[in-house]
Amino acid sequence: MTELPYLSLIIWLPVLGAVLLLIVKGDTAARWVGFGVSALVLVLFAVCFGAFEAHLGEPQFVERMPWIESLGVSYHVGADGISILLAGITALMWPLALLGTWTIVSERVRAYQVFMLLMETTLMGVFFSLDLFLFFLFWEGMLIPMYFLIGIWGYENSARAALKFFLFAVFGSLLMLAAVITLAFLYHQAHGVLTFEMAALYQLSIPADVQFWLALAFIAAFAVKVPMVPFHTWLPDAIVLAVVLVKMAAYGFIRLTLPLFPDALVELAPLMCAVAAAGIVYGALIALAQSDIRRMIAYSTISHAGFVVLGVFALNQHGIQGAVVHIVSLALSTGGLFLAAMMLVQRRNTWDMDAYGGLWHTIPVFSAFLLLFTLASVGLPGLSSFVGEFLILVGVFQQNILIAAVAATGVILAAVYMLRMYRKVVFGPLTREENKRIRDLSFRETAVLACMTLFIIWIGVYPNPFLRTMEASVQKLLVQTHRLAETPPAGMVPVSTESIPPADPAGPGGPSGPDATPEISQDTR
Repeated sequence: MTELPYLSLIIWLPVLGAVLLLIVKGDTAARWVGFGVSALVLVLFAVCFGAFEAHLGEPQFVERMPWIESLGVSYHVGADGISILLAGITALMWPLALLGTWTIVSERVRAYQVFMLLMETTLMGVFFSLDLFLFFLFWEGMLIPMYFLIGIWGYENSARAALKFFLFAVFGSLLMLAAVITLAFLYHQAHGVLTFEMAALYQLSIPADVQFWLALAFIAAFAVKVPMVPFHTWLPDAIVLAVVLVKMAAYGFIRLTLPLFPDALVELAPLMCAVAAAGIVYGALIALAQSDIRRMIAYSTISHAGFVVLGVFALNQHGIQGAVVHIVSLALSTGGLFLAAMMLVQRRNTWDMDAYGGLWHTIPVFSAFLLLFTLASVGLPGLSSFVGEFLILVGVFQQNILIAAVAATGVILAAVYMLRMYRKVVFGPLTREENKRIRDLSFRETAVLACMTLFIIWIGVYPNPFLRTMEASVQKLLVQTHRLAETPPAGMVPVSTESIPPADPAGPGGPSGPDATPEISQDTR
């Protein structure tokens, strides 16, 4: 390669940081190494994002090297408008999370930093993979750091939560692995070549009945980590990393199920939308019944994740763009809400809402940030969640008015349980002596929450840069998904498939010649 391999640096730099942590002594040094490496990843990503050309709609910064040639597996990475946004919010949130938990995590600090950096590598690998086998390896690799992060630094029942999460995730992953292998053999039967290249598999002609079962296998794997009802039971005890999994699973729905199984998705979309709408209401009602802040945030995440799935399976541009924006917003608003709650619990050592009250008088800076994250989770206009939820509801309204109406009730219920929590924690009489002695946020904590606040307001007030970044990529994805339709799907600007060049399995800049995977015409179906 003649250019710097930005994506490989972004993916693998955290692993180098984790190795460095093994020889670092002292908790403070370990914290600085973890934060410094994640901050460097953010800088590299900023350079990469500055050179990204959103109007192309094609993977950029592509790197491809043969890996397991006998199986057609390659190390193939690239970034399009969808993946670069999700990788970007990951790159931003990681140093903020490590800085925000600087004193909250006080035991086994070095191990915590190691697992957090390994988690960042697996996330970046998932978002940038253009080879399905490579995608699966990063997807499965995430289980290792996630298991230890939940089991060691979780809260009560953390060991049980880690085991439950692991079993759920492994079950879904085994189904996905079987589907991945089946796709490769189907391609081999059709073209005589084994490959796991996503661009090639997108063009594979698969019978509708086979599509249906393969789609179910992928959906089961992603539904566990979204999490969708009824695969959500691991979440309440493992909320600490739930927002991370929402990003991964929603990206899997968008990147794989839509273009790989278009016929099956058209059939399954109404059912998936109905389940997602039910999950929105279910999560909101259960959150409303909670008096524990952590569990309330957990069940609210189920409700918000329902909106993401609803947007994806609206199968139109408004819905998918709204889903991506909502994923970014969830990382900021729910992540900020949970981080603020952890800062409060560090001071009072209880998650019980009723143990607080009158905090506006004693810690006004914290109370102001908590108010903003609360309103962002509610979906107040001018804040980031409103943009995502509005686009999702517009997309769903074009497909099914009833489902859109049911989903909209989740917004109303969110206002009820979030404002109820805020009223109990911040307002009311200041009667407990422990609450009178709580100290306000430090400079470090204020800086972390202020950074999240800045992006929440930016997306809410001026979302155009984020929408433009993914617009061309979403249009191309929808053309691939709806390539059998005679008319464009609702909410999508008509785009001629003739304007899109046939997919080269090697990707831009990939090898060509007699040994390359043969190019497949758009008309194979």
